[in-house]
Amino acid sequence: MIFLSFNTIKKQKYRIQAEKSEKLLKILDKFLKKNTIKIASIKDWKVDFSQEKSITSQRISRSILYALKF
Repeated sequence: MIFLSFNTIKKQKYRIQAEKSEKLLKILDKFLKKNTIKIASIKDWKVDFSQEKSITSQRISRSILYALKF
């Protein structure tokens, strides 16, 4: 299980969970569209994969996080 948490400029806190890292980006996209949140208004991205045992999933999660910060 992978958790992605972030804060918006308006200081709202959100946390998204995904069972696989491959689905993390798709779940995030759906969540942002549903709540009409723009990526530019998000700050403080954090990923928690402490429950994830697969090294590949951890690397995919980190890559997604670095791309979102860029």
